[in-house]
Amino acid sequence: MSAVQPVTAMAIPPELARVAGRRVLVFSPTIHFRLGPGDRALVVPGDAVVPGMPIAERTPDAELVDVGRLERTERVRPVDPPAWEKPASDESVAALRQEDRVGSTESQLAVPAGMDVKTGYVPVVMQQDRRRQPFPGKWWVGGGERRGKPARDKQTLRLGGTLLFETHGRWRAAAGERHTIVESPIAGVVREARNCVDVTIAVTGAALTGAIAAGEPSRGYLDVPRLTDGELWANALDVGRTGAVVVAGSRISAQAISRARAMSIRGLIAGSVGQGELRDLEASSLRQKASLVPSVPFGLIALDGYGRRPIATPILALLAALAGLEVAIVTDPPLLVFDVAEVPLPEFPADWVRVRSGQHAGREGRWLESAGLYRFRGGIHLDAAVVRFVDETDTIVIPVSDLERFIF
Repeated sequence: MSAVQPVTAMAIPPELARVAGRRVLVFSPTIHFRLGPGDRALVVPGDAVVPGMPIAERTPDAELVDVGRLERTERVRPVDPPAWEKPASDESVAALRQEDRVGSTESQLAVPAGMDVKTGYVPVVMQQDRRRQPFPGKWWVGGGERRGKPARDKQTLRLGGTLLFETHGRWRAAAGERHTIVESPIAGVVREARNCVDVTIAVTGAALTGAIAAGEPSRGYLDVPRLTDGELWANALDVGRTGAVVVAGSRISAQAISRARAMSIRGLIAGSVGQGELRDLEASSLRQKASLVPSVPFGLIALDGYGRRPIATPILALLAALAGLEVAIVTDPPLLVFDVAEVPLPEFPADWVRVRSGQHAGREGRWLESAGLYRFRGGIHLDAAVVRFVDETDTIVIPVSDLERFIF
């Protein structure tokens, strides 16, 4: 069965319809890439993006800079508009480099910050931004002399960032000398793009919903190794899985996260994750950024939250069917995106249920019948059902509120 042939409500018994449904797949979701002061979007609404395409530029070491007074309309070199859509000639690029060596104020405004000095190409979003009046969030480029006179034997570095606010006619900006590019891990269409705020993209394809995501958006091929007792041992994460998004089982340990990042693994998928592991991942990311050593994006997604429980059998079967295909981990919202036209859905009976809370959380089985209003320990009366767990012959009475069924 594929994702284009979902199970209809007629196949579900009326009694089973009282069990809370958990929607596993979502189609064409909307995701967000949050930006901060000094960050800018490299795309505009309506742009079609593909995996690996630059969509934003971050300023990791942004600091408050006194820009000074800006004219209401910046002086920009008059250029024929079609010339921006094609590479410039060698003579024009050489002329821009010569003016940049002079260090005049006009040359700083004439050379766009995102211009490719080899081809002379300037993205359309930067062309439009240069022609607009100063406003909070506008991209700004200034000379290194604003931070003190450089030595003669040192190259003058430029600061780049976004304008923040104006006071007494002088502008302040969040800018820095170092910038990093954010690449899109998915294919889609840009819905909204604002400097210092976010980039919103409507994804093309389907996605598996998660409860918690951490790290950075990443992309790789899906690897579903053999799990022992529902978990993946940390020593199984080796260089043979470099570039993969690995299914790690019921829970992720701090040792497994550190080992996966050292092996250049792109992401981990687990049923749950602890607060301590999330803090270790955040601290490791901060140390990596402070070291100025480039590293591959690494993402982490937990399907069921913080409690220790294995990955549900229907979800694990879905991941096994997609093994070897390109997937992407998205952190806002937590999603595992598939780049396939049709998702192969696992074949499971309609009365398959899973315990989502309580004493038997994480266990799965078949719905047998309704037990009506049942008296549980402590004199509490709840609507209950008779369930038989997997690999067991005895039945057990479970509150209906503790059960969930899967909707693909």
